[in-house]
Amino acid sequence: MSVFLSETDIAKFLGQSLPDTRKALKSAKLKSINRQGHRVFTREDILNWLAENFTSLTSERLMRADHSSADIAGLDPFSCGITQLLSESQIFFPERASTRSSILRSISMKAVERGAVYDAAELRDQLEKRETVISTALKCGAALIHPLDIRQLYVEKELLLLVIPPHPIPFGEANGRLTSLFFLLLFPDPNRHVHILARLNRLLRSNDFIENLLVAVSHEDALDMVYRRELDVISSGGKS
Repeated sequence: MSVFLSETDIAKFLGQSLPDTRKALKSAKLKSINRQGHRVFTREDILNWLAENFTSLTSERLMRADHSSADIAGLDPFSCGITQLLSESQIFFPERASTRSSILRSISMKAVERGAVYDAAELRDQLEKRETVISTALKCGAALIHPLDIRQLYVEKELLLLVIPPHPIPFGEANGRLTSLFFLLLFPDPNRHVHILARLNRLLRSNDFIENLLVAVSHEDALDMVYRRELDVISSGGKS
């Protein structure tokens, strides 16, 4: 797993031209280094930047990032990938969770139970570090949680979890909004990570979808809502 990503790698993630990508990177003021005559960026800096950048993209540009990253990863961009990842009992409704610390502890333990990682404490530490840099909470009321540096973890298998606590909690959203939906992304392959990140952002651009998930009472109900929303996104092109 490469520590560095080139401008060309990033352009492919975004599904846009190299000049447009260079312009975006310059605007973001991300640190880069020169390796063998090429400008490169650390993998974690780029993935964290994309997590923040995707929320401001137009629907069409977000769709391009979704499709382009899927193609690079060898995935079908028109399949219901999120539904498939959540289908094996990967949606949870914890009875108690009222703080950022408690939700991250619960999520880390679930990741161990699912066999994705072996050490809940190490995962929780990486999640806490990521939230300290900048919160993964979005203004829509969802958080797309991921480790600050997944290379510091031994990931046995990739994992997507959805955790829906009984009440919204303060999680660090920039404007103080509470967070109600928590997705954990554990994808060592950066192409897979970017694809899942882009697809989730597309799903979460529907207030109706979010409100429906919040009243789901079972894994089956929530999964059906995800499936129907993902079908809408796939069929809508860049209008979602």
